[in-house]
Amino acid sequence: MKSSIILLSVLLAGLTASAQIERKPVIIKADSSQAATNDNKVDKQSRKERFKELDLTKEQKGKLKEINQSGKAAKETIENNAQLTEEEKKKQLRNLQREQAQKIQAILTPEQREKFKASRQNNS
Repeated sequence: MKSSIILLSVLLAGLTASAQIERKPVIIKADSSQAATNDNKVDKQSRKERFKELDLTKEQKGKLKEINQSGKAAKETIENNAQLTEEEKKKQLRNLQREQAQKIQAILTPEQREKFKASRQNNS
């Protein structure tokens, strides 16, 4: 009886030890979506900092928020349009970015535009 219990416990220990899987680290490629997400986070943070440096008025902040919200909705519409090819989506998204940049430039004062351009060149 004792020998069968000992034998059973040795067999269980052996099975659990052999059942463990060796995990290898995952290599993240430079073009992966996670790397892009990290780049986006950095880019969003630097954009927020640039706009803070501009010392926007409440009115400008409100207009900027409206521009960003409408742009976000338009971006989602483009990305979810199954009738467009990937190339057409990219082209429309580039055009959307240009339009948004023009709208943002329109709400800034000439001094703010210069500060914004300078900060963009420093970050690039």
